[in-house]
Amino acid sequence: MKKIFQKPAGIIPPLPIREWVEKRVQFAIAESVAQAHQESKQQLAEVKSEIQDYLQSSIAESIAQAYQNSKQEIAEFNSKIQADLQSSITESVARAHQDSKQQIAEFDSKIQASIADLADKSYVERRVKLSILEVQGFFDQNVETVSTSLRAIGKVICELQDLTKENSRIVPKIQNEIQELQEKVKNISHFLKSMQMENFGEGHVKLDNACSSTNQPPSAPKIINQAKLDAMKPDGIRLNVGCDHIPLEGYLNVNGRELPGIDIVCDAHSIPFENGSIKEILSVHLVEHFPANVLESVILPHWFTLLETGGTLVTVASDGGAMLEAVNAGTMSYEDFREVLFGGQEYDNDFHYNMLTVDSFSALLNHVGFSDVKLEYSGKRNGKCFEFRVTARKP
Repeated sequence: MKKIFQKPAGIIPPLPIREWVEKRVQFAIAESVAQAHQESKQQLAEVKSEIQDYLQSSIAESIAQAYQNSKQEIAEFNSKIQADLQSSITESVARAHQDSKQQIAEFDSKIQASIADLADKSYVERRVKLSILEVQGFFDQNVETVSTSLRAIGKVICELQDLTKENSRIVPKIQNEIQELQEKVKNISHFLKSMQMENFGEGHVKLDNACSSTNQPPSAPKIINQAKLDAMKPDGIRLNVGCDHIPLEGYLNVNGRELPGIDIVCDAHSIPFENGSIKEILSVHLVEHFPANVLESVILPHWFTLLETGGTLVTVASDGGAMLEAVNAGTMSYEDFREVLFGGQEYDNDFHYNMLTVDSFSALLNHVGFSDVKLEYSGKRNGKCFEFRVTARKP
């Protein structure tokens, strides 16, 4: 700081001058501080501006560099994904092609085996068809003869209507003859239908015998568990018919083969009980094993006769309608459909001869005489097949 006064050595100035000097000194100090503050403030603003310019430039460069790096990484990642996808698609197509070739080979092998199996049965099938044709010819011949007779009688009736009252006495006699002829036609039709069913049944038995390793005649019904039967009588007898390897508690388990847990060994059409003595009959996947005419004319009427008034028939069977829908939708394979439709065919009684729907089986129960036919469920998946459960009551 510039000196304003020079204090002489050894001399102390008077008091007023000293105060004035001190004030000037204080003022000079304050002025210097203010100027220094202003300069510092200006320098600080310049430094701050330079820092901001530097930061903005650095940030812009960093962002540009990061963007360029990201673009390069994204391009490399996209290229890698495309290469991986191409490799995966190539492998999947090759694997699918190999699987398809293997499935086609297996399917062709099974078809060849089926053709060979059918060739062994061709003789029996030809004999069955020949018998049916013979019966059909006999039926056509008799129907034509009776029809000719009826036409002739009708012509006679027309002529008699033009005759006198005296001749009208002949008309009642002719009408009686017509009624007799109509009754004969009805009997002939019934006989021919029975013959057709008998020939079909014989052909069915011959076909089974041709495919069977043992041609043993059916054995007589056999009650194995008499104590269980006696204990069940007070509350009502309940039968589980055709249970095979799946006997149930609370039922007398009936089966054509003597297996563990079976209480009665007999055929489904010859169950050894008195008419009207059974409270409930349960059949699970059994009715598919009978041809339609056998089920309608033999099996269901036999069960109907065994049931007491108010007795219940409970039937679980393969749901043909649901399976056809599943095959059409692609949710059921051809192999599963074929096995369920025709049976596993692993032993003599493991063949299916019928495909039922809820509507067709309900109509069949009503036709036999059952009432209160109720559907409990349908289209339920059970292993490879779809099934329905129907109950009916004997009125």
